[in-house]
Amino acid sequence: MIKKIFIISLFSINSIFSQSGQVFYEAISKKFPETNENKADAYITELENSKILLELKFNKTTSYFAKTNLNKSDDYNFGEEALSILIGYEELFYSLKEKSLYLNSDEILVKKPSNHNWNISSESKKIDNYLCYKATCTESYTARDGKTKERVITAWFCPELPYSFGPLEFNGLPGLILELEKNGNKVVAKSIVLSNKEIELKIPNKKTITKEQYDKKIKENAQF
Repeated sequence: MIKKIFIISLFSINSIFSQSGQVFYEAISKKFPETNENKADAYITELENSKILLELKFNKTTSYFAKTNLNKSDDYNFGEEALSILIGYEELFYSLKEKSLYLNSDEILVKKPSNHNWNISSESKKIDNYLCYKATCTESYTARDGKTKERVITAWFCPELPYSFGPLEFNGLPGLILELEKNGNKVVAKSIVLSNKEIELKIPNKKTITKEQYDKKIKENAQF
């Protein structure tokens, strides 16, 4: 069940849709084929049993997405670390006006366009009590063999919640993304808090480079 909370003062409930919100998502690992080899692999078992709590904050123009520090532990957890890599978790800012993503690295920001070519279908389903519609897009990635390949991303968005934001680097749909599937792994909304008070979100003011420049420096093992 998705927990939904409205924080309002003297404004009408309708006015809340032009303000801000906070969503907690849970990342869940895909299930691997039940072979004898997989059953005996403790790492696969740990990965399948792992979950990660993620947080999205947004206002009218900007969103911020990151792994939440709730239930944070100093103990190393292979399953959580592997799941973070599989879903492609990064600390991200998204500018709705610029249609750009900003990866927040230690000393720099990496800017790249957010231009997902979504295909929205008439297929729908209920997530908790929200009517959501299916949208898909393709994403290019570099496989282990060094070749560029494509994979399908599936999102379920809710027009009842008219915010063009979502988890990871996915956004731009006519409704908040409540569920997303990538590589068979899922990111599912668990709690939504909506407020008529503006959440202040500022993209950090530090050195910014493009994704192409970033990839080139990584390839050359150069300093930023």
